[in-house]
Amino acid sequence: MTHSAHSFLTRFRAIGLGLALLVSLGAGLAGCKKDSEPAVDQDAVANVKLANSATLGTYLTDANGNTLYFFARDIDGANTCTSATCLPLWPVYYEANIKVPKALNAADFATKTTADGRPQTTYKGWPLYYYAPATAGVYTREAPGATGGNGIGGIWHVLNPDYGVVLASKNVVDKTTDTSSAKTFLTDVNGRTLYYFAKDGASPSTLATNCTGGCAAIWPALYMGKPAMPSTLVASKFTTLVRDGNREQLVYNGHPLYYYAGDAATRGKAEGHNLNDSGDFWFVADPAR
Repeated sequence: MTHSAHSFLTRFRAIGLGLALLVSLGAGLAGCKKDSEPAVDQDAVANVKLANSATLGTYLTDANGNTLYFFARDIDGANTCTSATCLPLWPVYYEANIKVPKALNAADFATKTTADGRPQTTYKGWPLYYYAPATAGVYTREAPGATGGNGIGGIWHVLNPDYGVVLASKNVVDKTTDTSSAKTFLTDVNGRTLYYFAKDGASPSTLATNCTGGCAAIWPALYMGKPAMPSTLVASKFTTLVRDGNREQLVYNGHPLYYYAGDAATRGKAEGHNLNDSGDFWFVADPAR
């Protein structure tokens, strides 16, 4: 091998070794940089938050701590606060890019458009609102931490993500008379209507067995322990009974609670009210009944 060729190979090997060292060093630095980046604090960056109250429990707020509410009349999933008196009192809440704390699930939030074209954030299908009471004719959003809108009319409430049952309010068709009337009744937090069975009231000593077999397939029991609930419901009226292999069925004011298969697990549907099922009647679960 000539001196020139030997020098060329020596220089080539040196350049190759240098490049390898640079690549290795770069990879090491990149790894160090990645490892040194602080983890994102999900709770700190959340723009929908959770607040706590001794009387109301946990409830949703916006990023600044302003309380968020839901409306029982929105049971079908659309904003029904459309009157000239309702609109300024209950401004819509909207956040384009929801970031949730670890305790919440981002998939539970979505956006809907109101009848007048405004975007509104929803939680489990419930449109969310602020409360802005009028002072001297001026509607002003309540201060962070205030919960003055809770319980108004029995149909406005803070939204606790732990609620198991909530209140709905809408016109319901009576399946016996084929007439429609306004009803306030219990649903689960996803807006699925709950029912009472008249036979349970007529045979209180057999509450656990009045709807079994084929009946239970059409009218599935609400299996749930004692839940969190809106403040206008009476917690002491909720109990449970044991049935179907030691499972708890929720009971309100002595009435076991059921779904109706005919509602197809669809929020807001109430096709079973005063329905005559083989001589036995079913009713939406009116808490005043």
